[in-house]
Amino acid sequence: MNSVWNEIDSILSNIEFNKLWKGFKRYKFALYDDEKVYFGDKEITVDNRFIGNTAIDYNGEKLAIWKISKGGLENLQVLAANIVHEMFHAFQMDNQEKRYPNDIKGLSKPFDIEYYNMKSREGQLLAEAITSDDYNVKLSNLIEIVSLREVRSKQYKDAAEYEFRIETIEGTAEYVGMKALNIINKNEYRKHISSFLKIITDNNMIFDTRRYSYFYGSTFLILLDLLNINISQGIRDNPATILEDVMSRVDKRINIGILPKNPIIEENINNYCRELCNRFRNFHNLCNKHNPGCYSINGYDPMNMYKLGSEILHENFVRLYDNDNSKSIFIKGPVITVFNQDESQVIDYITA
Repeated sequence: MNSVWNEIDSILSNIEFNKLWKGFKRYKFALYDDEKVYFGDKEITVDNRFIGNTAIDYNGEKLAIWKISKGGLENLQVLAANIVHEMFHAFQMDNQEKRYPNDIKGLSKPFDIEYYNMKSREGQLLAEAITSDDYNVKLSNLIEIVSLREVRSKQYKDAAEYEFRIETIEGTAEYVGMKALNIINKNEYRKHISSFLKIITDNNMIFDTRRYSYFYGSTFLILLDLLNINISQGIRDNPATILEDVMSRVDKRINIGILPKNPIIEENINNYCRELCNRFRNFHNLCNKHNPGCYSINGYDPMNMYKLGSEILHENFVRLYDNDNSKSIFIKGPVITVFNQDESQVIDYITA
């Protein structure tokens, strides 16, 4: 695995990181599997610091980490670009990024067809703008996107803010990774763009807010490049999200009326709600060990969590701090955490 690390290191040596994003620099990285962590010239036993693909504090410095899964070594050029994504998270941490989303509150999705009609329309407009060769189409679509987002941010404030923040934190990281991929392998870059366009026009994916926003945010930044629209690349002490920044720069708006109901979206909402209830019902049929107490949540996999009422189902893991006994607890999923009314504290967790 250290030989793979060295191949990726060689790929990354050809990238000028500052040209990907102002001030961005290369960070150290590590690969890991279920047993070992690999640093190129050494390896250590894996521990609970190494969870997911992200950036962590490691021995006083930021470290980008990537878990090697089955089939994960088929394309090292794509893997190198993914590691650039995680390095950008290290860069955000170093620059005291403060626009992080509240993932717990973000799990409370609206189930209003109008919200998803507008969101779906935004995706269609963005995909059309990316593929069109006509500058005026790109610009007019951007104006409609901004107009739609402004309406959504007024009518569905919390849900829209969560999207703003995911697009800013994860969308920028994915965008920077994509720019790196365009340097490494242009053909792979084009394949990824094509994949992104399918995702942002998928009327099922719009319910997976976090994943959807990765791809929407990065594709939106690519559109801004095509239109030569510059945004602030400052992170430290910058309160404005990417979409809010653009909304302040694009003056023109169009009137957004009530969009016609899309029966497919309406059916998908019903299916999503039914599947959500089934997830929780199946868990409770198998798991009933309660652990009441006073806990703080300080670690989770945001890509694999679901919320129903005051309960959150963590499919992979959750890390809690037991305030009564002053100790950290790592719980492998599936596990449900139960929150108090204002979601400031975990008051119980349920396991098998």
